[in-house]
Amino acid sequence: MSRLLLLSGGLDSSALAADLRPDICLTVDYGQRPSAGEISASAAIAEALDLRHEVLRVELSALGSGDMAGRDASHLASGPEWWPCRNQMLITLAAMRYVADGLSEIVIGAVATDTHADGKAPFLHAIDQALSVQEGGVRVSAPARDRDPVELLRRSSLPRELLGLTFSCHSGPYACGQCRGCTKRLRTIDELDVSGI
Repeated sequence: MSRLLLLSGGLDSSALAADLRPDICLTVDYGQRPSAGEISASAAIAEALDLRHEVLRVELSALGSGDMAGRDASHLASGPEWWPCRNQMLITLAAMRYVADGLSEIVIGAVATDTHADGKAPFLHAIDQALSVQEGGVRVSAPARDRDPVELLRRSSLPRELLGLTFSCHSGPYACGQCRGCTKRLRTIDELDVSGI
């Protein structure tokens, strides 16, 4: 194995799955409320794209905050769904699980419109450097970090009929239609002018 994509089942990571065709797509259930929806969507996307998909389960719900944990957001939160050190945790868990299997790169679906610090260039550079100097020399990349979701999807090879399989809710296993994840997904699909999704 060489390249792993952290696949949440959302629009951004699903587009990257289609474009990059990673060796493995990993969905992490870390105790977040929407984990069942993320796993279901990710499995469906990976199957439709004929990609290997695995789920890693680690119970960390006691460490979460905000919508994804079903609690009030921390005073440090940049949004109601903020989970402390989330991307760092996901990247670290992926590296821990697969470094001995020959993992060389972890890809995350960060995009230009991300509001949390762990989706921005300074964090991405720092986590890439931190992993690259450890055993295995794993690198971290975010190939869509300079694109907004609409631009990413317009350029993506992700079949438009698969957009309906994606899942972006922050508050539970089914799309609530109200949270920032659901509204971003609906707005993005609307801007793409795709009917029947």
